[in-house]
Amino acid sequence: MNKIIFLTVLCLSFGLSQEDRGKNMRVMLKWKLTEYLDLDESQAEKFFPKMNSHEKELKSINKEILALKNKIEEQIASNSSTKRENKRMMEQIQELEKEKIDKKYSYVSSLDEVLTANQISKLLVFDKKFKKSLKDQIRKDPDYKGKHRR
Repeated sequence: MNKIIFLTVLCLSFGLSQEDRGKNMRVMLKWKLTEYLDLDESQAEKFFPKMNSHEKELKSINKEILALKNKIEEQIASNSSTKRENKRMMEQIQELEKEKIDKKYSYVSSLDEVLTANQISKLLVFDKKFKKSLKDQIRKDPDYKGKHRR
């Protein structure tokens, strides 16, 4: 059954726009995560909304950090940066980084209501394992050769 789902996602990903590929990658991530954590239906119904909310919060913070870094870069390129302005923006970035850490801590703590301690531990290492498996799959694909990169 899992192989059928994987093949379906894989087949759907060919010939799709980058946005569609991203959505398919998201489906595959959720499928692999459900499988790796061995989530039951009740857990999945509670866990994925929490995960989605957490990811949206982090994405928002990351956008703010990127905007500040871009502003710093522009000021450096135009030689218009001041020590005071640089320090202010660096402090803002540090505060946003602290906010990310606080949100991650709160998120993991909130999972006690949904997941077992073992499942939470697995979740903490899942991202690394998932990215490694994707890289391995790309390396095994002789036709890949960077064709999806711009």
